[in-house]
This record gives sequence, C-alpha cells and structure tokens, in this order.
Amino acid sequence: MGLVMLAAAVIGLAILYALTGVLLVRAFMRGRVSEGHNDLPVPIFQTAGTIYAVLLAFSVIAVWQSYGAAKDNVAEEASTLTTLYRQTDGLPNPEQQRLRVLLRQYTQTVVVDEWPIQAATGGASLRARRDLGAIYGAYRTMSPRVAASPIGLEFLQTMRTVAADRNRRTLEASGSLPAVLWVGLLVGGAIVVGMTFVMHTPATYPHVLFSVLLAALIGTLLFITLVLHRPFSGPLGISADSFEHSLAVFASVDQGD
Repeated sequence: MGLVMLAAAVIGLAILYALTGVLLVRAFMRGRVSEGHNDLPVPIFQTAGTIYAVLLAFSVIAVWQSYGAAKDNVAEEASTLTTLYRQTDGLPNPEQQRLRVLLRQYTQTVVVDEWPIQAATGGASLRARRDLGAIYGAYRTMSPRVAASPIGLEFLQTMRTVAADRNRRTLEASGSLPAVLWVGLLVGGAIVVGMTFVMHTPATYPHVLFSVLLAALIGTLLFITLVLHRPFSGPLGISADSFEHSLAVFASVDQGD
C-alpha cells in the first residue's frame, strides 16, 4: 500500500470513528442532558488524555530514533565497505584481487538478496552471511607475513566493523514495537476519542469538529508510528541505495580512481 493510501486509511478510519460516535451518542442523549453534565467527564478526559499523550509521544519518539539509528548504521556499513575495498590497494596482487571479488559479491548479495528479505520478513540472508564469512576465510588463508603487516591488520579491524554493522542492521530489521504496546496505543486512542462522545455542547457542529480534529491528530501520530516502527519495511523503508553507491565506488577504484 502506498504512503498516501495508508495515511488516508489510518486517519480516515479514526475520523470516521469520531464522526459516527459523536452523532450516535448525541442522538441517544438528546433530551437527557442536564445542567452540569460536563462537570464529571471533563476532568476524567483531561487525565486520560494526558496519560495517553505521554504513551503516544514516547512511541513516536522511540520509533523515530530507531529509524534514524538504522539509517545511520546502513550508511556506516556501506561507507566502511568502500574503505575496506580501498584498503586492498596495499595488499599483494593475488590477495587484493581475491578480496575485491569477495567484497563485490557480498555487497551485491546484500542489495539483491538480503534487502528484499529484510523488507518482507525482517530476516537476514544466509547467502550474505556466507559471503561475509568467505571474506574472513580469505584473510585467514593469507600468508602470515601479509596478514600480520600493518595493512593486513588494518583490513581485519575494518572488517570487524563491517561485521558489527551488519549484525546491528539485521537486529534492527527484525525489531518492531511490541504487540502489547500497539494494544495500548489503539485501545487508548479509542478510549480518549470515545470520551469526547459523552461531552455535550448545545450545537452539534462544534462537538463534531472537536472530536474529529482530536481523532485526526491521534490517527496521524499512529500512522507515523506504523510507518516507522519497521525501518526496512513499508513505503518509507530504508533503501539499499548506500550499498549500490558502494558498488559504483568499487568500479571506480578498479579503474584507478
């Protein structure tokens, strides 16, 4: 589902709930409202609204920070891969060519194989894991002199950074808000908006407008939470552009740039 369609569905459903609820409850309460009717529901609404606002704000901030961290980590992993590729310049030719082939293969696998898996299930690619292991294997088969040289040790340290970034990325891809928190957000939102139904104004229009605007606000924030809680999925899912850029840099390095 596209971003606009998803927003329309979530926010529209919240607005429909508020509009229907207000009109039905006003029709039921017609002629049954006495002076001072709002004295009880207003303080309760204020308390419930404050509690729910804290929960909703926490959820939006949490998913936004998680999304930003995942995006930064992807950029760091891809950037470190280009650094790793350039570091092979200091290695003897047989090791250099072998490692470059393996680095291109791993990066290509991440783009073609692992990214779709992350977007669909939040899982990781076994093929990408094997390709990463093959790079470590190539390092272990280097001659002791090359492996223990300053450039060899620097390559190993950079490789560890790539592996750590990948592990973090796979964990971030599988992470999401707990189901119990979604229950709290949805039920809490329904309760807070529902409490506006039993309040009363002499005119219908202000009552409807108040409830609909509140529902639209809550629906918008729930939409943001829904879109961002899985960083690699959905219409705003993080793309593999950084890794595709790394492949372009690899080609440039091969040409001597």
